[in-house]
Amino acid sequence: MALGLAMALAGCGFHPLYGDHGAGGDTNAELAQVRVQPIPDRTGQLLYNKLRDRFNPRGKPAEPRYVLEVTVKERSDSLLLDPSDTSSRNNLELTASFQLREIQSGVTALQGRSQASISYDVLDSQYATIVSEQDVRDRATKILSDDISTRVALYFSSGKPASAATQPVLESPTSPFSSGPPSSLPSTSPPPASP
Repeated sequence: MALGLAMALAGCGFHPLYGDHGAGGDTNAELAQVRVQPIPDRTGQLLYNKLRDRFNPRGKPAEPRYVLEVTVKERSDSLLLDPSDTSSRNNLELTASFQLREIQSGVTALQGRSQASISYDVLDSQYATIVSEQDVRDRATKILSDDISTRVALYFSSGKPASAATQPVLESPTSPFSSGPPSSLPSTSPPPASP
């Protein structure tokens, strides 16, 4: 049964995202050749560590072919106010802008933006609120790292040539994620393509 399903999917052109795609190459091997640049600030460090786990689980590449540059912005808003006008629920929103650049040519092959928005309760205990906020920040950076690594993997699995020098910059559209009660996300558009 499982064998028949696998053969049927292969016949339809389905391939696993990570792995050997024949002419398209091994996506895992391509991802391992990406060097993730350090990201400033505490939130940036959390995102950097998670991206490293996704791209370089066996350690930094000795001779990377690509560099991934990421900037992250954080925004916190009050969603609910109690009768004393004290916030009882906050929303944490992280926005990460990224670009994948080929080191040898210096050409940007892929760029895009990803968002994660998660709300949490503001508790009577300040310590408990801090712990809750830290947990939300950790979850949000994981969402961003999963999204960015998946979109880079899709770029590699699409069978792009090894050299990006002759390729136009690909715009990866904003990918918003949210958790908790619905909240409005600001409208964003991908950064302009490099000339």
